[in-house]
Amino acid sequence: MNAFATLPASERRLYFQQYQGTQGIDTTIVEKDFWVCWMLGILFHAKPIADNCVFKGGTSLSKVYNTIQRFSEDIDLSVDPGFLGCEESELEAIGLSNTRRIKLVEQLQAICASVVEDQLKPLLEDEITQRIGKRQDGESWLSYELEGATHSPVLLFHYPTDRNAKDSGYIPPWVKLEFGSLTDQRPTGCRKVSAMVDELAPGHFEDCQAHVVALEIERTFWEKATILHAEYHRPSPRQRDRFSRHYADFAALWRNPICKKALENDDLLKRVVAHKSRFFRTSWANYETAKRGSFRLLPGPEAIENLKKDYKAMEQMFFRTPPPFEEILDTLREAESTLNG
Repeated sequence: MNAFATLPASERRLYFQQYQGTQGIDTTIVEKDFWVCWMLGILFHAKPIADNCVFKGGTSLSKVYNTIQRFSEDIDLSVDPGFLGCEESELEAIGLSNTRRIKLVEQLQAICASVVEDQLKPLLEDEITQRIGKRQDGESWLSYELEGATHSPVLLFHYPTDRNAKDSGYIPPWVKLEFGSLTDQRPTGCRKVSAMVDELAPGHFEDCQAHVVALEIERTFWEKATILHAEYHRPSPRQRDRFSRHYADFAALWRNPICKKALENDDLLKRVVAHKSRFFRTSWANYETAKRGSFRLLPGPEAIENLKKDYKAMEQMFFRTPPPFEEILDTLREAESTLNG
């Protein structure tokens, strides 16, 4: 079998340049896209990770469902609480006090971080080394850290590249794997992902494709919708890099016919709202009003200018010239009107 990852860097670069020449997508994106897909192949091949993780988030919308025309570079993974020794039924118990649930979730987060650092990191490091050898500088392929905002355990895969990390600009030369452990990560399905360069020689390189277990798109639709709803109710909007992607992603989901299935599934919306009310409860999110008749998808007026600037800064992440942010707002306005009509 042929492996793209083991080609000389100069030869890989020729493929990236050829794809840029035919599709107009920067080689930096094409290169990282390959390593994202390659890493997904590693993750969903390695036991016990493959049996206990679900791929979700923006990158799944891009690589699995081809719903968004934006380069999403992080791999978001949900780890089955059972794999971490926690009973999902205990976490989901209806009568559980908020204090007790918070304590259980904190314990689960700590266990997840420990498992990622002490078990999954060495396991994946070995899987990577078996396929592409050791790093020339003697360092590990993977580094571990805790995400600052969420405290989620993160592994950074520093993939082989002839690009200087200091000159990487908006797209750093590593793939971020962010792990979390949540209950009710369903429905899921087995899906295929392919790297962009696979289009140049379809099926020739076995590591340009991977099969993953992914969260189904109708669940992601309502997850995104409730993110926007909660953000509308935030008392003091925070300026976070790349947060405008959530508005752009939902607008793309709304325009995609595949999401009609989600619109017909009010039971799934209720499940998402119940889940967030238990595990992401705040005094201001107003998840109880995330329902037909009172949904809020548009950002508050005071947040729009910062979101426009953030969206502008993300331009190079899009495969084609993205729609103006005003068009995104128009789509959200239509979606909000439809949901509340």
